Amino acid sequence: MAACDRTVRALSRPLRGIAIAAAAMLLLVPVSYAETLVFHASQSGHQTLDAGEGGGNPFASALIELLARPSLTLAQLPAALRDLTAAKSRNFQTPDVPAARPGQTYPLVPPTAGERRVALVVVVSDYTVSGAQSLPGARHDAERVAAALKRSGFDAEVAVDLGLQSMRDTLAEFARRSRAADAAVIYTTGHGVEFDSAVYVLPGNYPIAQRSAAIRTHALPLTEIARAPAAKKINLVFYGGCRDNPFAE
Repeated sequence: MAACDRTVRALSRPLRGIAIAAAAMLLLVPVSYAETLVFHASQSGHQTLDAGEGGGNPFASALIELLARPSLTLAQLPAALRDLTAAKSRNFQTPDVPAARPGQTYPLVPPTAGERRVALVVVVSDYTVSGAQSLPGARHDAERVAAALKRSGFDAEVAVDLGLQSMRDTLAEFARRSRAADAAVIYTTGHGVEFDSAVYVLPGNYPIAQRSAAIRTHALPLTEIARAPAAKKINLVFYGGCRDNPFAE
């Protein structure tokens, strides 16, 4: 028995090693999350309105109206948001939206029973410190977009006029929270700049005098915002800011 026991123990050691290695490999495999779809309120190089119909951005007004419909699928959202925003802005804004996915029947409205939905509204409106024009419409949109998302079954949080690091901390916390959710949405706006083909949101204390020289160190890339949602079924980002470059020579 002793010899047999020693043999079993000897054989079990490599088996345990294989099991441990397999478990380690599982930890290295990324969890599968839904692709993040990003909706821009305007085309590249164009501006958006801070105050239009409803007292805010026509893009926000269009999103709110769509979420109030009796039903809305993810496949219907891109064209509906593009066309309604253009109408509300009298064609000043034509949103840049993801390609329609005819087979995507996921219902944004009404929410599916038992789903967990989370949302974050991140808005910069007060630019007093930087010397840029403040955006009262953006602050107004923060509350009304959050209310529309809550009516659509989202547990929505609002973050207004945070500094750059606080915005990053808020996004990191939302990323953690969204991993356990079925659907995640971020709505964000503020003064935006498109620089070297990338969109940046300027915090309220952005050093305007440095123009574009401070973009990469003092502004928040939209790509970083888009990495935050990590829900299992859908991840959506709605960006309401401008896509021109007022710092261009």
